[in-house]
Amino acid sequence: MLYRIFLGLTLLISCTSVLAQDAVDPDKDQQYVTDQLRLSLYAQADSGSQVIKLLQSGDLLAIEQIQGPYAFVTTPEGTTGWVKRGFLVTSPTSNILLREERKKVADLAAEIEKLGNSKVVIDQYEKDMDKLVEQVDALESEKQKANQSVAELEQELEEKQQELDRKDEDSAPALLVLMDIFRKYWEILVPIILVIVLVSYLFSKAIIEARIKSKFHGIKIW
Repeated sequence: MLYRIFLGLTLLISCTSVLAQDAVDPDKDQQYVTDQLRLSLYAQADSGSQVIKLLQSGDLLAIEQIQGPYAFVTTPEGTTGWVKRGFLVTSPTSNILLREERKKVADLAAEIEKLGNSKVVIDQYEKDMDKLVEQVDALESEKQKANQSVAELEQELEEKQQELDRKDEDSAPALLVLMDIFRKYWEILVPIILVIVLVSYLFSKAIIEARIKSKFHGIKIW
């Protein structure tokens, strides 16, 4: 009797070892049992009646009527029928919560990427503004030099005019004198006038661009 019991235990242990080895054998194909529930929507409160459609796990149903173990429901698409109440829960399923969390993660990732792109735009805008400020300063310096040159020429012209007035009180009118001076010094006056006009234009253009970029956050609109 004891021998038979010992022999039975030995065989049981051997079988258990073989089964355990098969369960963890990495060379065999291993698959999981699905956690997706397909719930039948019946035409009547009877599992033997016609199946209208199969409902997916996580579908939100409106309960219209209760009859024993069955509930008369309306699907999100408007289809009505009977389902077994034992498969209905009042809280969202794990799959729904998982999808919601994944969506939150995706939305956060998109927001982070958007903020990262915004930072790149802001950094580039700040660089452009610094460069524009340097250009404005350079144009302002050129304008001051041009204004100084004009002031010196005006002083020189005024002195020459006074000298001419002292030499001859009956000399030609002031306009003719200025025209004569312009004819003598046109090679100097014309480039200076052109420089003043060009510098004034560039300075005004830079100021306008700076204001537009500041208003539209660095976005170039032309």
